[in-house]
Amino acid sequence: MESQEIGQDLGWHTHDFGQFFSAIRGSIYVGTRNRVLLLSPAMAVWIPPDVEHWLRYVTGNEILYVDVNRAESGKLGAAPRIVQMTPLLHALMHAIPDNNSSSLPKPHEAALHELLFHEILAARDVPLSIAMPKDKRISDLAHSAMDDPGSIVSVDEWLTGASASRKTIERLFIAETGMPPSRWLRHARILQAISQLSAGKKISSVAFDLGYESPSAFTYMFRSAIGLSPRRFLRSGNNVG
Repeated sequence: MESQEIGQDLGWHTHDFGQFFSAIRGSIYVGTRNRVLLLSPAMAVWIPPDVEHWLRYVTGNEILYVDVNRAESGKLGAAPRIVQMTPLLHALMHAIPDNNSSSLPKPHEAALHELLFHEILAARDVPLSIAMPKDKRISDLAHSAMDDPGSIVSVDEWLTGASASRKTIERLFIAETGMPPSRWLRHARILQAISQLSAGKKISSVAFDLGYESPSAFTYMFRSAIGLSPRRFLRSGNNVG
C-alpha cells in the first residue's frame, strides 16, 4: 500500500510484471496509449506486463497494489481491464503479502494468489475508460474536456473551438474514439463525476457542477452509461474498507 500526493504525475512507463491495483481512497487517472480511465475505490484495474501507461493522482490517494510475475500474468489476460471492486477482492488484495515481506508458507500464499486470479476473472467489467483522439484538430478539445467537463455548457459551444467543420469533427471523433462528440463528452463527465464523488462531494453538488438540471437527470445519465446509480456505485466501493 502506498500514499501519493495530489497532482503527482507518473509519466509513461512499463513494468516487466503485471499489476492489479485500486485506490483505497481518492481517484487516479490511468492512461494507456489508446485510452484513459479514472480509478476510484469502487474499481480495480489490471495492467499486464510491458503495457505502457501513466498515472496522475487527482486527489490524495492510498493505493493498494498486487504485483503479478510475468509467468502468472498470462492467467489474467494481455489487455488492461477495469473491474468492479468487491469485498472479497479487497480482502484478498490486503491478505496477499509483499514479495519482500511474506511470512506465509508458500502453499498458503499460492492459494491466495489462485483465488485472487479467479475473482479477477469473474469480476464485472466496468465501462469507464474512453479513447483519446490523436488528430490535432480534436485532441485539444478532448484534453480540455477531460480537465474541466463541467465548464462546457453545450456540445455546440465546445466544438466551436475546433479548426474543422462540424461534419469533420463528428467523423474524426467516431473514427478515433468510436463515439460521436456528444457521447464522448458524456463519458468524460462520468469520469469527472466519479472523481468528485470519491472525494466526498454530494451527488446533487456533482450534478449541478457538471451542468445537469437536476440530480435525477444526472443519475439517469450515470445509470444509462455504466448500469449502476451513483449511490450504488459508490456503495460498492465504500463497503470494501
